[in-house]
Amino acid sequence: MKTGFAMRKITPEGPCVLAGYAPAREMKGVHDDLYVKALFFSVKDVVYGCIAYDLLAVDSLLIEPVIRCLEEKGIQRENVVISAIHTHSAPGGILETRNGYLRTALDLAGKVDEDLIGNILAGTRECIEEALLDMRDGEIFRMYGTCPGVGSNRNVREWEGNDALLCFEIWSGGRKMMLVHFACHPTVLHAENQLCSADYPGALQRHMEAEGYEMIMFLNGSCGDISTRFTRKGNGFDEVERVGDLLAAKCVSLSGQKVPYEVYDIRVKRKKIVLRAKDALSMDEAERMLEIRQKEFEEGVEKGVSPVQKRLLESILEGAQADLRYAKNYDGEKQYEVELHFYKINEDIFVCIPGELFSRLSNPVQDEKTHFIGYANGYLMYFADRNAYEQRYYEALSSPFAAGEAERMMDLIQNEIEEWREQK
Repeated sequence: MKTGFAMRKITPEGPCVLAGYAPAREMKGVHDDLYVKALFFSVKDVVYGCIAYDLLAVDSLLIEPVIRCLEEKGIQRENVVISAIHTHSAPGGILETRNGYLRTALDLAGKVDEDLIGNILAGTRECIEEALLDMRDGEIFRMYGTCPGVGSNRNVREWEGNDALLCFEIWSGGRKMMLVHFACHPTVLHAENQLCSADYPGALQRHMEAEGYEMIMFLNGSCGDISTRFTRKGNGFDEVERVGDLLAAKCVSLSGQKVPYEVYDIRVKRKKIVLRAKDALSMDEAERMLEIRQKEFEEGVEKGVSPVQKRLLESILEGAQADLRYAKNYDGEKQYEVELHFYKINEDIFVCIPGELFSRLSNPVQDEKTHFIGYANGYLMYFADRNAYEQRYYEALSSPFAAGEAERMMDLIQNEIEEWREQK
């Protein structure tokens, strides 16, 4: 087997906004650089790969030009996963907020910035070129475990989280990298931060470099409802380093248990499903709900509620703000097409979700051999469970989909997985 990997800086050089919180914030500096990272490997002369960005999300504005670049090199689009780590301290302007479902996300994602997209694409092409030219005889090792203490369910602390940690150590011509798959929102840094950062996945990279790894590729999981809200000890860069160090220490400990992973079977499938769009509230009702939530938040602050309780009230307020944005921008769409990507590598099955899937939906399906990659091959915001709609959580109110549609999507996913498992 041949493997190759590379990374390139994509840190914005000029003025821009930071995406992830509404309203998008002016970037006032850089704390740590952002990267695009590429990994390729060949099986029976067919090249497969993964491209990961230190960005909030990726959609057609980046994906389609990257796919064209790969196809020019003879790599089929379905053989590559293109994802984002989902840091909320990376530049906005890279998502299609001019039309479609992401119009409702304009406040948090920013206006389309063609120059910025062009610069990111230039770095991506260089990264792809280097990784492909660097392909040499290599080896892959697999590790699996858990990393408790990083994240938890961010709406109800007592609910089950998602601590699963899957790592692949990859050697190429004497160089080594690690692919780390873990589910947790990179939102240690909150809305007050105005410095560019990859959040805790960036800290993970720095800590692992000290262990001799040239590159860490971070693939997020089903973290629509998983974050550091209840586990973090602050919102600053010291806490970013602590969380990154915690995850790095676990990765290093797992490396002592690595087993060779010779790829003998790989299959790819794309599956489309049409999900119903949710109806919008009337403007009057959306504004009324926002007033109620604003008052509840202000009363909580006045009473001196704990930081955790304050953040929950703030999240509910953000949900009402999202509801109002949806009401303002609702275009009457009744349904949206969602494309899912399935990859079977040996006994491991990877399901790529173009958005933020709730772990409460994927946990019953996920196991040591079944994995969900979020923010992959597109971005359609949240896939939330029915309870989130009933409780009017931010995630459900930000989603373009009707209540129950994520469960219907999971039924399709589970059927596909069961079919593959039954095949010999």
